[in-house]
Amino acid sequence: MTVRYEVAVGNPELSVVIPSVPASDHSQTVAHLRDQTLSVPYEVLVVDDATIDRSEARNIGLQAANAAIVALTDDDTAPPPEWLATIQWAFSDDPDLVCLEGPVYGGCRSTDPRHYVGCNLAVQRDDALAVGGFRSDFSEWREDVEFGWRMERDADGSCRFEEALKMRHPSVPRTAFDPNLERRLKLEYPERYATIMDASIRRRVYRWARSVGLTQPVHRMLNAAGYRRKPRV
Repeated sequence: MTVRYEVAVGNPELSVVIPSVPASDHSQTVAHLRDQTLSVPYEVLVVDDATIDRSEARNIGLQAANAAIVALTDDDTAPPPEWLATIQWAFSDDPDLVCLEGPVYGGCRSTDPRHYVGCNLAVQRDDALAVGGFRSDFSEWREDVEFGWRMERDADGSCRFEEALKMRHPSVPRTAFDPNLERRLKLEYPERYATIMDASIRRRVYRWARSVGLTQPVHRMLNAAGYRRKPRV
């Protein structure tokens, strides 16, 4: 297992953790993170190991981070220039904030609150570790949702969806729908599942389409055709 500080500074005010594997090229994501408008020192860590799951990689990154606030993204995203500045502003604006999420656009799209998409999250490091971090038994499906719901339930602070915290995810996600983990999430969090995942017919239809493998081929076709959904401003 390798933890690389792609951007290393002394006394960073914010850390970024990217779980990756040796076969993945995360250089473009790191390039976007180097080109941020944030004016305070920040570091970027890549946890690179093909022998551990994504939850373990994120937890290792949380433990290795040197800042109190840790932003989380994936190795195939394109963070907008203001992404880190928005995170810093949100945590400065709300001292009780422990978990921050926002909308995701592109090959992966999620615009509803309380889905806690792992490529667009930020947390208070100590609070995230105190609740146990990410659970490996939900990798590689819904570990981010389960983590967010556990932060809501167990962390001593507030969780927030911030519309201004936009993330671009150009490629179609590699994660495949896992019906067993989906059922487990519903069993462990029945009220949250009913309120969030089954909140609308649209959500239920999308989940069905994802479960039978319809959504990712459609997104790949749209991407190949040059189709891009623009985030609302």
